[in-house]
Order: sequence, then C-alpha cells, then structure tokens
Amino acid sequence: MSRPQLIIVEDEQSIAELLEFNLQNEGYACQSFVSGEDMFAYLEKEAFPPVTLFILDLMLPNMDGLEICERLRASQTYQYSLVMMLTARGTEQDKVKGLEIGADDYVTKPFGIREFLARVRALLRRHVKMLRQQAENQTSPLPEYTLQAPNNPPSPEDDKRKQIRAGDITLDDARHVVFKDKQELEMTHREYELLKFLMLHRGNAYSRDDLLNYVWGYDYSGETRTVDVHIRQLRRKIEDDSSKPELIQTVRGFGYRFKEED
Repeated sequence: MSRPQLIIVEDEQSIAELLEFNLQNEGYACQSFVSGEDMFAYLEKEAFPPVTLFILDLMLPNMDGLEICERLRASQTYQYSLVMMLTARGTEQDKVKGLEIGADDYVTKPFGIREFLARVRALLRRHVKMLRQQAENQTSPLPEYTLQAPNNPPSPEDDKRKQIRAGDITLDDARHVVFKDKQELEMTHREYELLKFLMLHRGNAYSRDDLLNYVWGYDYSGETRTVDVHIRQLRRKIEDDSSKPELIQTVRGFGYRFKEED
C-alpha cells in the first residue's frame, strides 16, 4: 500500500516545519508550501501522487484557506481528498463557513501536537473507509489511497439497480449524480454520501453521532454541527421549500430521517 500523501499550506515556517516533521515521523509522505499559489503551481507542473489530505491555514496572504478549499472542491481531481483547516479563529461562524465549503475538520490554534496527529489519523481512517465503500460499488476494486476510477464500466442493468428515487429526487449512483425532476444538482461528495445514506434507509431515524459514524466513517472528535450544516445545504438543494422540509425530516431531540415511502 502506498503511503498517504499530505500537503500543508502554512506561511509560518516554524509551524509548518513542526507539522511536517511530526507527520513524517508518523510515516506519512508530506510536503509543505507557504501559499496557495505555490501549491497549485507545483501541482499543475509536477506529477504529484493523489493527495489524501490537505492541511490549510486559514489566514494566508493573497489566497486564504477558504479560497484554496473552494478551488479544491471545484476540481474533479481532488473531489475525494480531505481538507483540514487550521486557524486562530474559533468562532462558530468561521467554523460553519469552512464546513459549508467542504472542509472535513477544523482545528483552532493553539493546539497540542498529539491532538493534531490524532485528528489526522481519524481523518485518514475515514478516507480508507470511504475508498472501501467506493470500491464495493465498482466492478473492480480501488486500492487504498488511489483515487482513479476502474476501467470497466457497469452494465445498463447495474445502472438501473443503482438508481434511488424519492418523489422528484433521483440519485443515480452509477454516475454519482442527483436530479430534481430532470435538473442535475451540484453537490459536494459528502452531501452526496449523506443523501444516499438517508435515501437508502428512508423512514429510519439516525442521531447526529450515528450519521457521523456511518457517513463520515470515523469517531468525529469535533462538533456534531457538521451534520446540521450538511443537512441544511441538502435541504436547500432538494426541498421545494427548505424552511418547511418534507423529505429530510428533523426528529426533535434526536437527529434526522428521510421521509418514508408513500
């Protein structure tokens, strides 16, 4: 198995060197950059292996961590890569914004190096589980930390079996797309996986911790608000009126469920 590939974007040299040193001691392949511009320039010209995890400082000159994250999430190349945000900011608004654009974890400075490494390990366990789940839905297995799709496409019959419908929502798992009526909806990978899980288990109620374990695939060490943020984003996309959701229902004091079949 190839080693996980990690990239750090941090303009404070002492912090970057500390993180890189400890990550390499953990056995990860790691490289650091002082800016988003330097990182993207390097990735565009070098044959860099698939990146498993980006560790981004929020307060960067010119292109900040949120801009870098948005650009990564808009790229097909990095749709399965994980993103950890590092910042001195600790307000709820900043965390929500980071989660909404696709960050997978949010670590507030100052933090202990042991806590940081524990969070990295948790994210990478999640990545392995995601790839294994992805491999189960393909006709040939995906090796861990490899993000390339298999060469053999599924048959038309497989395509039909991988379509999940609820009202005017169709989730086409063979093509990894979601439609409302005939209009394709833009979704992040995590929004897609959360919707898929809820639709497959429609009628069943799940707590926020359950959803983190089943969909995110690891024991999340941060806030369960991650689930609330993604649910809100999904409702904006699939509900006729997100202020009065009918498909993704809130189970008061517990969690969420997808509407039972009529």
